[in-house]
Amino acid sequence: MNIALISCGRSDYSIYLPLMKKLNADPFFKLNIIAFGTHVSQFYNRTVDMFYNDGFDVAYEIESLVLGDSPEAISTAMGLTITKFSSLWAHEDYDLIIVLGDRYEMFSAIASSVPFNIPVAHLHGGETTEGAFDDMFRHSITAMSKLHFVSTPGHAKRVEQIIGSKRHIYHVGAPALDNLNDLKLLSIEEFKEVWNIDLSKPTVLVTYHPETVASNKNVEYVRELCKAMNRLDKQFVITMPNNDTMGTVIRTELLNFVGNNTDKYKLVEVLGAVGYYSCMQHCEFLLGNTSSGIIEAASFSRYVINIGDRQKGREAGLNVIHVDAEENAIVNTADKIATLPAFKDGNIYGNRDTTIKMLNILKEYYNSEIKQN
Repeated sequence: MNIALISCGRSDYSIYLPLMKKLNADPFFKLNIIAFGTHVSQFYNRTVDMFYNDGFDVAYEIESLVLGDSPEAISTAMGLTITKFSSLWAHEDYDLIIVLGDRYEMFSAIASSVPFNIPVAHLHGGETTEGAFDDMFRHSITAMSKLHFVSTPGHAKRVEQIIGSKRHIYHVGAPALDNLNDLKLLSIEEFKEVWNIDLSKPTVLVTYHPETVASNKNVEYVRELCKAMNRLDKQFVITMPNNDTMGTVIRTELLNFVGNNTDKYKLVEVLGAVGYYSCMQHCEFLLGNTSSGIIEAASFSRYVINIGDRQKGREAGLNVIHVDAEENAIVNTADKIATLPAFKDGNIYGNRDTTIKMLNILKEYYNSEIKQN
């Protein structure tokens, strides 16, 4: 089965990683990784190198990013991505395209495949993030897809509403959790040796992305986050935001806030899957508005302070505490977490067997629908 797996940035990588390992190891599949977007940009540290460093071949590196995060720049990048991918789909013969999530780059790549009638398998469909315009892209990708690998029963119902059918909707869980089966996470000592960050100190893992719907509020929101961090007696490991609308504004605000105070605040562009999960394992709690707080943190028994509306609408476990982007609300919730018992209620997003389920479904689909044609 000749599969094209498309990845547009660092946030995809840890989610795709266990699936790529399984596909690469199984002779039934021919895996073609196509990297584009921020992956191939020097400005974003060429995160495509993560594939090569982990022993994967990349079939294509497609440059489709327009530097800048204004609405015009993103719209232009969408058009360029459609143009670049239309040429790819025209001269390759793939049995299936695997696509993840909700990014505008992903939408553009899949939209260009529609005239070529290439079946698409969509991961994490049916989810909702009210604070970002990603919903429009995610649901559009769902409408253009043939197979749907969803993370919860509730998300399966939403996909059914979108496509008007139950056919080829599979509740398999979140593939990123399968990383925990075979990734060797770093000890506190090993993490310090690699990153020069001492996680034996009380540490909070922070990832904050812009809200692309209320984009005019982003400066206000990130400043409230910064004021809250300033009041908390913790060490903060802060990963930098994605290439969303207003992403550069968030980045600039964080850099200006941290300044020379690098003892308390550790800014990191890319931790990678091992580094990120290792930090999650050793930190006290997560702070910000990233999907990894919603999906993965429960598997590490970590509480999450989820700020604002970016993840609003996505199903969350009892470890996730939703707060407004307001200094006192963040500080009070951090104080509350210190009094809570350890979280032990499991993860609503799965039991670390997602990718095995997916491969079995793909084989059945190929044998029943593609091979016979």
